Amino acid sequence: MTRRALSKQFGMGLIELLISMTIGLIIVGGMLSVLYSTRGTSLAQSGLSQLQDDERLALTMLTNTVQGAGYFPNPLTSTLTTELPANSTFLNAGQSVAGSTGAAAPGDTLIVRYEAGTADGTLDCNGRGNTSGANLVLVNTFSVDVNNNLVCSVNGAAAQALAASVQNFQVFYGVDTDSDGSADRYIAATAMTTANWNNVMSVRLTLTFQNPLAGQPGQPTTLTPITQVIALLSRV
Repeated sequence: MTRRALSKQFGMGLIELLISMTIGLIIVGGMLSVLYSTRGTSLAQSGLSQLQDDERLALTMLTNTVQGAGYFPNPLTSTLTTELPANSTFLNAGQSVAGSTGAAAPGDTLIVRYEAGTADGTLDCNGRGNTSGANLVLVNTFSVDVNNNLVCSVNGAAAQALAASVQNFQVFYGVDTDSDGSADRYIAATAMTTANWNNVMSVRLTLTFQNPLAGQPGQPTTLTPITQVIALLSRV
């Protein structure tokens, strides 16, 4: 074999090697870009799905609890004022809702009470029934903790988390000011009078959730607030 033929069998030169490396890096970069994009989409979908579950659960528990305000199991043998007496939280006998207004996020506190009979299907805000063997007044206290969880405490026990990613919780009370059986004004807890508390017909709740897509271009930190008006069935 001649020297000329041997020279044609030499490996790639430096230029060819650099070109091959560049092409390889471009291909790998493209694959990584697709991988990260797919992963980001999956995380976003998971976050949105969790948010929807949190919103649904929060509104369900709040609605069920507020609607039950003022309930007691024996209307033929007892009265609202005897079953729900006045105390330091509920200023009036028969008063079934109370609360406080937070100066800033995470917002307000809502307190709802009613009486549950033994195993009568009445549940507290954490989904538990009365198994005590006697009628039991349930005081449900909703608030948002430092970790942005909507929580509820029953009769002073440790609060249980109901929903995550809650940035703010606002409560206004629909007061019947002219005794016509319907709410005329929605008033914050700080502006309520003692008489107002016994004339609450409904509660207007506003929940602001954190945006799971926050940090992505064009995405806000929080989502549009959700507002729901809930009637007290005992006053309907």
